[in-house]
Amino acid sequence: MSEGLQKGLLPTLSDLLTGDTIIVKASVSDWREAITKTGEVLVKIGAVEPRYIPAMTRFKEEFGPYIVIAPGIAIPHARPEDGVRRPCLCLMTLEKPVEFGSEHNDPVDLVIAFGAADNNQHLKALAQLAKLLSNQEDVERIRGARRKEEVLEIILKYRGKKPKPPI
Repeated sequence: MSEGLQKGLLPTLSDLLTGDTIIVKASVSDWREAITKTGEVLVKIGAVEPRYIPAMTRFKEEFGPYIVIAPGIAIPHARPEDGVRRPCLCLMTLEKPVEFGSEHNDPVDLVIAFGAADNNQHLKALAQLAKLLSNQEDVERIRGARRKEEVLEIILKYRGKKPKPPI
């Protein structure tokens, strides 16, 4: 666990996206398998309960492809009460893009599963993620990455400035 999480600070993007929560060039057959794979990672690290995975799938089925937030990028999630234990993210790039049912933003090749434990613990990390996703050059570098370390290097650029020590 990172130092920031241990001190009770709001987690940053680099606190939540680590070598344990990044998958590069995964092979999936459809959007359901993409959601399941990312959800399994969040279960494995203890951030969500197993019931969170079908909840993410239900959300997509009930509310449609709104989770496809930009061309090629999906952010599956569900409600905190669906089994989130702590804020979490799993980033997965796909070897071959899959359809999520979005008329304007399919196919998807970047899936970022997300779990929020409450209304605010995840806000800092999501703000940093939004900044990263608005940088098309870095998004393309993530899409082209062949190793987790390449993705981690990009993510570290968005961790924010460290507070200055008191004088």
